[in-house]
Amino acid sequence: MKIIIRVFYFITIFFLISSCSEDENNEPQTECNFVNFKYYNNEQDLLGEMSEKYIVIASDTINNNDLITSLIQSKEYFDQNYEYQINQQRRYKYKYIALKLISKKSCIEITNIISDLEQSNIIDYVHYAMQTDDCTNLIWEVIGEKCINSYSSVFYVKVFDENDLTDLNNTIQETNTVLDHQNQFMPKWFTLRADKNSNGDALQMANYFHETNLFEHSEPNVTKIPVEY
Repeated sequence: MKIIIRVFYFITIFFLISSCSEDENNEPQTECNFVNFKYYNNEQDLLGEMSEKYIVIASDTINNNDLITSLIQSKEYFDQNYEYQINQQRRYKYKYIALKLISKKSCIEITNIISDLEQSNIIDYVHYAMQTDDCTNLIWEVIGEKCINSYSSVFYVKVFDENDLTDLNNTIQETNTVLDHQNQFMPKWFTLRADKNSNGDALQMANYFHETNLFEHSEPNVTKIPVEY
């Protein structure tokens, strides 16, 4: 009888601990996680003010567009009258969509929206957006009436010695990022990828790799997305 009571006691404690952990994971975010800079020549290069109206979500290309649309329609914080585009680029692992929020949101509110969306199995990452007055591409072509800046899931790391990747592999393992490929023409450069399971998004991870001082360079892939045409 005593053995049964002890077993029941430990099972009860286990479920109590599990419940507490789950509640902690679902607690609202109370801090702003927005980062507004990348590193350039060892100095912070500002990327602009956070957009209070837009965010960028991404889903693996294997996922059906109808699934993505259904998820968007289920979230009350999105402007359901906004005509968004599901973008897909050759050799990029994800479909990405700039979405308009139903009203202006603070950074903490957007951080909580990101946390909520990341609970979905079909969402691989959600990124903040930055305000910009520039709506031209790299060859100065106008791509829309209004644009936002954001960043993709990839970032680029330059090692000191392409024959010794110990620091690169260790930092990848530490941050739960993914090695995508090595540049065949510039072998010191590697493309890495961060998603919602990494220690931070791609911009945060690019900055972190730089801050370790283990690499010659680390750079996010800043992108421009039209939101009005």
